[in-house]
Amino acid sequence: MILFWSLIALATLDAENLWLPNWITLPGIALGVLLNCAHFVLADWLAEGPNIGLQGTFAVSLLGESIAPLAAGGLILLIRWTYWLIRRREGIGLGDAKLMAMLGAWLGLSGALLSFGIGVILGALFAMIALALPATRRESKTWLSAKLPLGTFLCIGGVISALWGQPIIDAYKRWAGL
Repeated sequence: MILFWSLIALATLDAENLWLPNWITLPGIALGVLLNCAHFVLADWLAEGPNIGLQGTFAVSLLGESIAPLAAGGLILLIRWTYWLIRRREGIGLGDAKLMAMLGAWLGLSGALLSFGIGVILGALFAMIALALPATRRESKTWLSAKLPLGTFLCIGGVISALWGQPIIDAYKRWAGL
């Protein structure tokens, strides 16, 4: 529930203000990593007992659980950097990278990537509908440079991924023949 309420708050703040506050994303990253570490340590402890001791198990799990947030946030940073090289202006904010890191911490790398895919598809559909409406183009003379809240769409993707992520990933693997 903590993840869902955080994503709802972040989606609303980004939709209204184009802002993803650090006071939600950064603790969300830390809490997701710590909860996944605790799950790993508890599962290892109950399954076969500590082979390398409690501190060793926690250290290994902390290292392993830190990879997903770094990779998920790094994806957004890579896109941000590439866009800046091409257009010489900012296209994606750092809040989106922190949000992706939070999704990686809670959902793992596969869940974060699914959230990203769903979010990008939803954002593109929203943009195409907005561009297709003549009233939207008339209201703003700069409709080509309008900003969309990517974080809102990432949050929606995160909720979908948290609820139905594994069945979606399994269905994709069957479809792809993996």
